[in-house]
Amino acid sequence: MGISYAVSDDLSVSLNTSETELQGLETQEAMGVSASMVVGSMTISANHNSVENVGGTAAKDRTGYALGLSFAF
Repeated sequence: MGISYAVSDDLSVSLNTSETELQGLETQEAMGVSASMVVGSMTISANHNSVENVGGTAAKDRTGYALGLSFAF
């Protein structure tokens, strides 16, 4: 499930979560947060994602970050 909000014409933020029940294993939970901003012809974006109990394995957690910059000509 997720929610996205356009703060202005130039700024958007979003939050997404999911839960996956694996038979006989731990429940895998994921969450992601992202934002993007348009400045002139550039778009700057960032996100953070995390997953707990990857593949149903207890305490096997992962996180990741990304930054992006794109230009429109």
